[in-house]
Amino acid sequence: MSGMTISPTTDLNFYAETIALTSDFLSDLIQDTQLIGEFSSAREFFWNKKIIKLTSDVGQFVELTTLLSKSIAKHKSISIDGIKESHIHLLFLLKAMNQAQLKQDFVALEELIKYELKDNLTQWKINFIPHIKKILNS
Repeated sequence: MSGMTISPTTDLNFYAETIALTSDFLSDLIQDTQLIGEFSSAREFFWNKKIIKLTSDVGQFVELTTLLSKSIAKHKSISIDGIKESHIHLLFLLKAMNQAQLKQDFVALEELIKYELKDNLTQWKINFIPHIKKILNS
């Protein structure tokens, strides 16, 4: 590996592909937030299972976008406004969702998902991902 270099074009291709995959992952997360509301309390087992997967996926999304945004910011020598705050909000939401699930407060859990989480993820979809793409292409 020593002496091996990666061209700026390769870096840009890697970032572009990663952003595209992240955007697809984000679309799946947003779709999952919509599906959660369709599960009734009668299907509590499946609902809980879906919630566990959703919280795990959101955690992975935070990790992925943290690494991606830090790498692009370093690569382009800029800071990307608002991302850190959005990540913090997502982590607080995950904590609140876990607490609601432990208390079996399904009303609070559903509202956190349908309104708070979906809104935050939608902001990523319409604001942050396009902004990162714009920075990458500049």
